[in-house]
Amino acid sequence: MAFVALLLISQSTAGQAPAAQAPAVDTLAVESYLKPAKPIMEAAMAPWWQNVSLTNLNAQGTYSLIVDRDGPPTLARMAVPSENLAGIQVDTRGLRDRATFIRSASGMRFFDFANQRFVSVELPKAARFSDPVWGPDGETIAFFTHFEDRTEVWTANAKTGRASAATKTPALPTLCGELEWTRNGHLAVILQPDGFKRPAPREAVASSPRIQTADSKRNSLRTYASLLKTTEDQRLLESYTTGQLAVVKPGGPVQKIGKPAMWKTISASANGEFVRGTFMTKPFSYLVPASSFGEREVIVDKEGKELVELSKRALRLGEVDPAAAATTPPRGPGAGAAPAAPAREDDSKRTIAWHPELDALTFLQLGPSNADRKRKDRLVLWKAPFTDKDQTDIFETEGRISSARFGLTVNDLFVSQSVENRSRTDYFVLKSSTPSVTLFTGGGGAPAGPGAGGGPGAGQAGAANAGAVSLVTTANGRIRMSADRKFAFLSGTKQNNDGDDKGPQPYIERVALADAKKDRIFEGKTDSYETAQLLDDMGTKFLVTRQTKTVPPNNFLVTADNRNGNALTSNKDFNPDLTNAVRESITVTRADGMKFQVRVTMPAGSYRRPAFFWFYPNEYVDQAAYNRTLRERNPNLFSQISGGNKAILLRAGYVLVEPDCPIFGPVGRQNDSYVPQLRNNLSAVLDELHEKGWIDRKRVGLGGHSYGAFSTVNAMVHTPFFKCGIAGDGNYNRMLTPFGFQTEQRQLWEGREMYLNMSPLLYAEQLTGALLMYHGEEDQNLGTALINSERLFTALEALGKPSALYIYPYEDHGQIAKETMLDQWARWVAWLDKYLKP
Repeated sequence: MAFVALLLISQSTAGQAPAAQAPAVDTLAVESYLKPAKPIMEAAMAPWWQNVSLTNLNAQGTYSLIVDRDGPPTLARMAVPSENLAGIQVDTRGLRDRATFIRSASGMRFFDFANQRFVSVELPKAARFSDPVWGPDGETIAFFTHFEDRTEVWTANAKTGRASAATKTPALPTLCGELEWTRNGHLAVILQPDGFKRPAPREAVASSPRIQTADSKRNSLRTYASLLKTTEDQRLLESYTTGQLAVVKPGGPVQKIGKPAMWKTISASANGEFVRGTFMTKPFSYLVPASSFGEREVIVDKEGKELVELSKRALRLGEVDPAAAATTPPRGPGAGAAPAAPAREDDSKRTIAWHPELDALTFLQLGPSNADRKRKDRLVLWKAPFTDKDQTDIFETEGRISSARFGLTVNDLFVSQSVENRSRTDYFVLKSSTPSVTLFTGGGGAPAGPGAGGGPGAGQAGAANAGAVSLVTTANGRIRMSADRKFAFLSGTKQNNDGDDKGPQPYIERVALADAKKDRIFEGKTDSYETAQLLDDMGTKFLVTRQTKTVPPNNFLVTADNRNGNALTSNKDFNPDLTNAVRESITVTRADGMKFQVRVTMPAGSYRRPAFFWFYPNEYVDQAAYNRTLRERNPNLFSQISGGNKAILLRAGYVLVEPDCPIFGPVGRQNDSYVPQLRNNLSAVLDELHEKGWIDRKRVGLGGHSYGAFSTVNAMVHTPFFKCGIAGDGNYNRMLTPFGFQTEQRQLWEGREMYLNMSPLLYAEQLTGALLMYHGEEDQNLGTALINSERLFTALEALGKPSALYIYPYEDHGQIAKETMLDQWARWVAWLDKYLKP
């Protein structure tokens, strides 16, 4: 099936098409990858990747790294030979994580702020690149270079653009894809072990049946994909993930550390004398993914000697007794399989991290009780060889510390703590009689991103930080301070709740460390969304990212004397007709009085056009809980109409309707009324939009992805509203997720009627309209296995319901290959045209 999407179309689909629709029927049945009409294809493949962002700054703010991409991955890259072993997808040709290679970059370059010029990086041809990380000198990056059959560690210089291999030994980024710099310019990495040989191929003849057994103990398991099945799978997993921990001097010697192991994470001490790492342990399991396998976290020296075990977690097999679980929090996509037991508050080491300048650890821990039976919270320094005797207090306080970060020097300490149930952030000068200063109370307290003002990046999340204040950090994680140590910087977002026309305003303040006096040195505008990053230590120069509803994000060099700034980028809007389409956001009231938002995007001059609904229901306790989500929306964000955006349908003459579709109810019981609420939501939207004259309610289609697909089919079997539907990567039989789904925590046997009512497969005979389904052949999402679409299609075929199923090779939960995306658009438009246009 290599390069052809598997196609299934019910006989009733072809039979019901009128003669005038023959071309559309042919399009839907063609067994090869298709391309849509030119206007659709140009919108779907608009080269947004050509736009540039300069926000990946070094710690000094002198250079930015730009990762160049070349569009969606091709099928050829998606088709790389691979194994999916308990959720770890291995590119078996290149010996690396498959997703890393698929999403890798085509090139890199730097931007030199001093000279305001781009510096091209001299990279090997026919290679791809990923995971760049700034070095401590601010002029060097390390990154993975992916050749067809191997991955190497390379470095590049921002001044010259020259790049070279750091070592000749290939890396093994299958389980651990981290590159860790030390202060002296060395790199910790996982390499292929000495004498490494590719694992032997699978046995031609099975040596055992697949075996699973259960005892009388209860053990609820989620419906994981791609679990290990045989001893052959176990052998392959161990072979592909066992790598050699090493510290590399770029272009120089390689220090191999200890024996090869299945390393998951690594982190080097400041000068590379020690490495903190977590490695996966056996036994493996056929019941849970690799994220639930056992693991140990240790500190080793350069000779590989294990000095201390920081944590140990046994194999987690579903919902086990919490008392038997480990103290280390779960990691990875399957981390929810079994909750780890909470560590004892009085004794646990919290927030263990490397000291920024010493080859030692720091951690937070409550101290011993004093005469009043009170315990101070402490920041502790833990030196090698990491015994209890090697611990000394750096700092202690009466409050409960949430974070403690160093500033320009290791004597500058910024502590966020809870004092009498109120958050407070203070500045301390260690080894000094200088009094502490409270910088701010309340708010977030946790440091913001490198040099950034107003929350994370330039995305939607920035608007959600209402009232939160954070200390600004540098790219190396330390609190940014002025060179004279007199000032630090705060970031936050000013919210404007007096109307939708005014968006949130990120800001940066310079705070005096002597008296906490604040000076607002940057504040975003109200008619655009601006985020800022500091480019100097006095707060006089900023890299500002600016966007509006109709202008894509661009970077500007802003100074105190030039607030508008000099443009550094000239990013384009590749779909201006879609960006400038008519957009309305209205409030719809259901028959029961509950209100929710609907966003409508229309071609100019729309009246009674065919419409396509695209939605994804969510659960809420009550109206107030839903209303709180509305405050997070930013009216000044640019809406990038890229490959998967359904607004592209405007070019085919459709109105796009995106209703919120909330499902209300008590915690844990919302789904008891899922079906009637779904029906009432959609009915209210149709009534409102038809009354406004925006849509023709007799020509409406519905669609969604994942839970949206599930809800699409439920709507089509429980309402008569829709002429056709498009459902992707969905679940249509809740008996296949018997231990819960979405926010639903009840098991099938505790909510049998609800599970049955919400399974559209059981009501397939009631389906009205024609249903197109699509599914990634390698869907790894919990609960949306391909069998859902296959069985529903079989049922619809048996019932004579017009339907089609497209199964896309190599694709996961959400399709990303260029050829797949174009094929989907060709078939989606043909499907809608067939059933919604006269």
